[in-house]
Amino acid sequence: MRIGLVGAGWWAREVHAPAFHGAGARIQGVYAQGSPRARALAEAYGAKVYEDYGELLENVDAVAIATPDTVHVPLALEAVRRGKHVFLEKPVGVSLEEARSLLQEAEARGVVAMTALTARADWGAETAFQVRERLGEVVAFRGAFLADYLADPQAPVPWRARLSGGGRAGVVGDLGAHLFDLAAWLLGRPLEEVIARAAVLFPGRENPDWAGVIAQAGRARGVLELSRVHPVRPQALFLELEGEKGALKVVPALAGRAEEAAVFWSERPGAWEPLLLDPGLLRGRDPSEPWGLFHFRELVRRFLRAIELGEQPVPSLREGVVAQAVIEAVVESSLEGKAKEVKGV
Repeated sequence: MRIGLVGAGWWAREVHAPAFHGAGARIQGVYAQGSPRARALAEAYGAKVYEDYGELLENVDAVAIATPDTVHVPLALEAVRRGKHVFLEKPVGVSLEEARSLLQEAEARGVVAMTALTARADWGAETAFQVRERLGEVVAFRGAFLADYLADPQAPVPWRARLSGGGRAGVVGDLGAHLFDLAAWLLGRPLEEVIARAAVLFPGRENPDWAGVIAQAGRARGVLELSRVHPVRPQALFLELEGEKGALKVVPALAGRAEEAAVFWSERPGAWEPLLLDPGLLRGRDPSEPWGLFHFRELVRRFLRAIELGEQPVPSLREGVVAQAVIEAVVESSLEGKAKEVKGV
């Protein structure tokens, strides 16, 4: 399988490239317009630097896209229209409309398309998914994704905080994609309605640094928080589900080592007790490996297997578009000051 890497930043270098290489794919080339890092990345894998995206597409079977959010869909659409499989970073895009257009094109052309929703390959989250039936019907949930990558108000404004790179969603797209997908996955149904507030907390940023969301999924009601200016390391992602029979808490390892993931159970009433993580879910991976690479080894395995079998992987592009619908509803609710229904995909 010939892979084209699109983007040459830290994530492409430290996660995408070694995950695909380790899975036996051939890294054929790197396309990263204007990036001085493209050559070093290509040389590390005996690949070619492509100055023209169309030329890259002529010489690969699939692309792995790790670029600023605003160009995700244009790049993926061009690949799909040429019959190439797509491994796409989250969020899918900067609007639900463009994300839907990509999904429709991918499904019409029968290509394999995956959204890299990291928690779906987390040791703790997968263990929690296996035991979630113990909850009975879920009645409440709460969660947060708190990160510090923009915690310094004096630091230069990166692409994620600009409309030209991160779109209008800001942290809602960047971290919300993970949290909204994790909630929908463990709840067993998508979020259906949100009431949200979002804010730019430091001058110079063009999209939200923080968001608070009240959400509904069936009978369950929940509260979710997102922040990219949390001044504490390591970053923290967690989700708690309260059911009729007990409560479940998952802390995916999206910082440090993969083995630092954790799952807890509580009776109703009761206290948190840790659950053992299922070793069968490692699938040959080393749990002492850093987060990101550990997760992508499994996501890439699923992606390549789906291509081999001619089926869609999990999480597919469709799961990414479902998360995009929540992102859009949260942004619109914050701007309009009222509850918004999450549009169906």
